[in-house]
Order: sequence, then structure tokens, then C-alpha cells
Amino acid sequence: MHLTPGAISRQVKQLEDALGVSLFHRSHNAITLTDAGQRYLTYVNAALAILETGTRGLNTQRSRIVIQAPITLARRWLIPRIGSFRQENPAADLVIQSLALGAVERPDLTITYKRSADAAEVSSAFLLDRTMAVCSPKLISGNRSQLEASDILDLPILLDTADAWSWRCWCNAAGLAFEPRGGSMAFDTDEASIDACISGLGVGQASPLFIEPELRSGQLIALSAAVVPTVGAYEISKPVEFGMAGIFLEWLTKWRNVEAE
Repeated sequence: MHLTPGAISRQVKQLEDALGVSLFHRSHNAITLTDAGQRYLTYVNAALAILETGTRGLNTQRSRIVIQAPITLARRWLIPRIGSFRQENPAADLVIQSLALGAVERPDLTITYKRSADAAEVSSAFLLDRTMAVCSPKLISGNRSQLEASDILDLPILLDTADAWSWRCWCNAAGLAFEPRGGSMAFDTDEASIDACISGLGVGQASPLFIEPELRSGQLIALSAAVVPTVGAYEISKPVEFGMAGIFLEWLTKWRNVEAE
């Protein structure tokens, strides 16, 4: 800071006088924040972060894009693939915000989720959400090939929404009524349901695209793998065609073609 300790001490004292509170506990050989100082530090850090963001924004050599997306899509689909975008656009700074946590900054591009059991209805979406029944191998024993779709409902069922939307779509595709006979456990996000599934708590529904590593490693196994209905789609809520947001949208479109193959 190019200031002497004495000068800093005087400025801190002036700040404490202006605020009317003590920010530090002072002893002979130590200094610690008071409770008021800890609370104030949170706001100071936030203010400095905003200034740093604004300063980076003045750098004309770099572009910045804020992307808002559902948390499961961000963690299980976007992050594993985002490296290719950075390789193609090394001058881009990315901010990925979760819809579940609320917006910190106004997004340049927002990805939203739309329920639909009709793939044709969401054909313009960049990514279809299909679902399959999966579980940990420790949940079942014996010959899995002999497990019929109807037998799955005898096992504990994991729901990723309170109304069991994915399970109802899956049962409809399998020609079954949704009547879980082994009990159920509900979660408010796909991510939590997948974690519970990996832990062996029951049979869950998940997009094959979101659990590729777990399926490859054997952490999760597919049950009645031929039943993979559409349950929704991920869409761009506000289409953009310019700047770095437009470039990112083009990148998403490329992935749509790859996943469709």
C-alpha cells in the first residue's frame, strides 16, 4: 500500500470514529477483528470485488460473459464441456451463476428448463432432457437382466421433484401406473437425487448425459435401459446473436448437434 504502519493505524482509527464502533481488538502483540469488524469485512470484500470486476471490464483485450443456468446442468453438463469453449475463446472471462442461488449479476445469457413429455414440442431447445431409471449396484443383487420394469417399483424410489414428474413420464413410457410399493424419498434438485442414488438409497431418474462418468465407472447402473422418455428441455430464454454471448450460443448449438448423434 506504500504506507507506514502508523499511517494505516491513523486511517483505521478515523474509520472507527466515523462508524462509531471498534473494528479491532488490540493487544500488545496481536490484533483481531471484533464482531462488528467481521460483519463490516463482508461488505468491504463485496465492494472491492465489484471494483475489481469493473476494472477488468475496462480491459478491451478481454470479453466477459455471465451465464445463468440450472445447478444440475451447470455442474454435470456445462462444466465438463466448458474447457472446449475456453480453448476456442481464450480472451473470454466466464461467470457461471446457478439459478437455484439467485442472480448476483445480470446475466448475458440465461438457460432455463421447460417440462415436456413431447420431444417435438421442445425441438428448438439446445438440449433435450431424457431420463432413465438408475441405481447403485449395491442396492440390488443377483441377475439384473431379470429385473422387469414393474419390479423397479418394489424398490425404494428417489424423486427429484415433489410431484414425481420424471417417474410419471418414465412409468407412462413403460406402460405402468406410478405406484411405488417400496416407499419413496423426495429431493428438490436433480443433483441431490443423483447423490442419494449413488449412496444406494434407492432408484432414481437421471439424464444419461448427466451421469456419464458414473455409468462408465459402474457407480450407477441402468435399469430397463430401453425406457428413456423425454421429460423436458433446456432452452435459451433470451436469444442473443452478438458479442461473446452470441459466440457462446453458437458453441451451445454445436453441442446440441453432437449430443443428438
